[in-house]
Amino acid sequence: MLSDRLLRCFPHVVVLWQIACLAQCGWTEDRKSELPKRAPWTTSRITGSPDPQYPYVTEQAFPRLKIDFCLDLAAMPGSDRLFVMDQFGKIVSFPNRDDVDNADLVVDLKKDVPGLEYAYSIVFHPDFERNRYLYVCYIQAPELPDGTHIARFQVSETNPPTIDPKTETTIITWLSGGHNGCHLKFGPEGFLYISTGDGSGANPPDKLRTGQDLSDLLSSILRIDVDHPELGRNYRIPADNPFVETPGARGEIWAYGLRNPWRMSFDRKTGDLWVGDVGWELWEMLDRIERGGNYGWAVLEGRMATHPEWPRGPTPILPPTIDLSHDESSSITDGLTYYGTRLKELYGTHIYSDYDTGRFWGFRYENGKVVDHRELADTTHRVVGIGEDHSGEFFILDHTAGTIHRLIPNPLKDQPITFPRKLSESGLFSSLEPLTPATGVVSYSVNAEPWSDYATAERHLAIPDSGTITPSAPHWKYPKDSVFVKTLSLPTAGNGSKALQRIETQILHFDGAEWMPYTYQWNDEQTDATLLNAVGSERRLKVDDPSSPGQLRQQSWRFASRAECQRCHNKWSGPVLGFSPVQLEHSTDYRGTGPSQFESLIQSGFIVKPETPSAFPALVNPRDVSADLMARARAYLQVNCAHCHRLHAGGAVLSHMHHDLPLEKTNMIGVRPTQGTFGIHAAQVIAPGDPFRSVLYYRMSKQGNGRMPHLGSSELDHEGIALIHDWIHQLPRDLAKPAIGDDIAVNLRREESSQLQRLCQVSASHDPISVANQLLSSTSGALMLLRAIDQRQLPSSLVAIVVDAGAKHPESTVRDLFERFLPPEQRIKRIGTAANPKQILALTGDADNGKRFFFEATGVSCKNCHRVQTEGKQVGPDLTTIGKKLSRPEILESILEPSKRIDPKFVTYLAELDDGRLLTGLLVHQDDQEVVLKDAQDKVVKIPVKTIEQLVPQGQSLMPDSLFRDMTAQQLADLVEYLSHLK
Repeated sequence: MLSDRLLRCFPHVVVLWQIACLAQCGWTEDRKSELPKRAPWTTSRITGSPDPQYPYVTEQAFPRLKIDFCLDLAAMPGSDRLFVMDQFGKIVSFPNRDDVDNADLVVDLKKDVPGLEYAYSIVFHPDFERNRYLYVCYIQAPELPDGTHIARFQVSETNPPTIDPKTETTIITWLSGGHNGCHLKFGPEGFLYISTGDGSGANPPDKLRTGQDLSDLLSSILRIDVDHPELGRNYRIPADNPFVETPGARGEIWAYGLRNPWRMSFDRKTGDLWVGDVGWELWEMLDRIERGGNYGWAVLEGRMATHPEWPRGPTPILPPTIDLSHDESSSITDGLTYYGTRLKELYGTHIYSDYDTGRFWGFRYENGKVVDHRELADTTHRVVGIGEDHSGEFFILDHTAGTIHRLIPNPLKDQPITFPRKLSESGLFSSLEPLTPATGVVSYSVNAEPWSDYATAERHLAIPDSGTITPSAPHWKYPKDSVFVKTLSLPTAGNGSKALQRIETQILHFDGAEWMPYTYQWNDEQTDATLLNAVGSERRLKVDDPSSPGQLRQQSWRFASRAECQRCHNKWSGPVLGFSPVQLEHSTDYRGTGPSQFESLIQSGFIVKPETPSAFPALVNPRDVSADLMARARAYLQVNCAHCHRLHAGGAVLSHMHHDLPLEKTNMIGVRPTQGTFGIHAAQVIAPGDPFRSVLYYRMSKQGNGRMPHLGSSELDHEGIALIHDWIHQLPRDLAKPAIGDDIAVNLRREESSQLQRLCQVSASHDPISVANQLLSSTSGALMLLRAIDQRQLPSSLVAIVVDAGAKHPESTVRDLFERFLPPEQRIKRIGTAANPKQILALTGDADNGKRFFFEATGVSCKNCHRVQTEGKQVGPDLTTIGKKLSRPEILESILEPSKRIDPKFVTYLAELDDGRLLTGLLVHQDDQEVVLKDAQDKVVKIPVKTIEQLVPQGQSLMPDSLFRDMTAQQLADLVEYLSHLK
């Protein structure tokens, strides 16, 4: 049997493909040029879903009607007619009858309005039956100062109605751009509300830096009075708008800090204004808009820091009412609060959807809180808008299909679930002992394996019957119910170092619209694997490891949740990450003389031959030390990082790590990190020639919060870390222009290097412990020590001292580097990664115990930063009435993820000094002479301005993310219970 190391270092040597071809395709050495077609896969039971049916599905509301590129729908007052506008300014109307088969043209604005390129929204005036006014948002060419128009047109009294384009009156204009927002709604007081975007494309985010700027109309909700023109304008600014008296601000602004507020709605009973704000890389937001509200863009994306160093607007940043990660939603479409009669169980429910996923959600808003938030339907529609008729019934616009739909109760809601709960029931394998693919299921391997916590992977592909895969841009096309399978194995204790035990089998199932991930956990007997629920699981393993004491190593194994899987297998990076020519182009026999695996898949009928070959060379094996170092490093980043760190794919930084991008365009070389420097002076994502100033190298080397990759693994990849070190070290320094303070950083590194040299040459006349402590005083120095330990450059007697000092260091940025040397029982049980919020909230908390914990517990010291009535200090927010402000889930979230939602008054600032020191704290005062910070110990630090190289706000709370890492679930439940009673 091949050793585990050989499997990792040379995955193409694994004869998985060879076995598949010999066993299923009948391929022999003398038939390499004429591979037979593969046998069909007919045993599949992977179809449907293991989850209960959604309560609703959709049906076509007007089956005979098709309106290409439809965008907005509105009911014409005083009539049963519905108006629909398409993307290019054509407006049609038709009677609100299911059997309607024709739409009457109202107007084609593109033909009659000079320069019109797109139209986004329509709304009727509240007094339409008297004045016949219809308001339209349309867009001219990008980057025109007045390229976005709100115009008024007059509708004829004829039946069917029409619009004479000559009746146009321009109401207001502003800069046109990629994000125009541009939805129109009249509020309950009769004023016109207008949404505006940031005027930018997707990247770079908010290039105009307008999100927090009130001097223009972008990134806002505008509120104007169109019935009382004044001052030469066709509108009036209401006197009660929030920024009328703010110097330099546009008085039209009602709220701001929005990226691309595409659709919005008013609750007709409460008057609440809801806006769906299309997010950037990680989150989609639904906001209940308040007067003067600041919703964070582009300092934040929802609750997550995007550009924490950018200036902020004059009002506090408000958290979104609802935020959805890109696991669930990637282009939110607000709908409406439903008060119709057809779906009685949804009465009073606010309904919204998503353009990319076609999902629908609903919730009710009661007493200032979201309740009964649930998913209603999962469709294939491109939901671009939701409009309603006069009776309150709503219609769904499918932009791509040009069809109009409505929700109906799901007739299959109570249908039994047949999705296989056991791997043996899946039809993928004819035998699980040993693992033998079913007829028609083929094995394959990849050039570059991602790091999987020491596990070895076996891969299989299953296409129903004799279906084929069609390579096409941007993503390949697969038959419905196609399945990819990956089984991960480890040499667990008792099996011997060469005997691998299967831990989990992951499958990706194409349901015809989306790739759905599922995980099966193998039993100890290795006879079968059971489907895990959506939240995943964890397991403690004992693994054979000759380098560990007793030749055993304890290892935590994380079975990823389905949401975690979808963070990587997303539509931007391609759901099937390892299945591409650059991964499949290797020989199918161990001598390297056979056709490539990709060509063999084509010849045997799995893949349709692409019209154009791949433009990029095959990935090399990152662990093949004979390969080019640059190619190895780029391949490593491709398979471990690039699925998130690329345009739109969910990475919160602008670094792009996919291999097909020139290094100078990756936004890594010489670039200051946007998500924290971890105490590294003059930090860069990649500092060419200097791994110890490179945040990429640091994040790979640490444990705990901020470790990368933070999904898919929990163990450090020592070979991968060494590879990235060597690659960064050999990069020419002149690849990056020196940043501010770079000379100081170079001097600092030179000094630390000389200290390290003295440490490595320790003798009786030196004081190695003192030198080690000097190095441990900085993150870069600690990284140097860690590297020296890994390279066996320190005497064993000194290693024990350094590890002990590093593991007990007061700074988590240093401590996280040395935790891996501790025995498992001494390692931190990080509640941030192990806690299940639902399980904690389900526990019965004891408020009295929680109070004692708050004031008396050692190591946590809540009272040292927070005050309750007259007790405690006020470094952080006063918690006297926290139970009135936050629900129990929100209190728990603030404990587990304190940096997710930061009150602007408690934003942490980082001061980088000219001597290399880094000081953090709350900003107490700042003037031309000095900056005053208050640190986490409530100590006030005064810093002369002339010594500060940079002073920047951070997206990190002063309360450490790992502060509660040693708490039990019950202690945390008690604390939440106590805080929730503080009202």
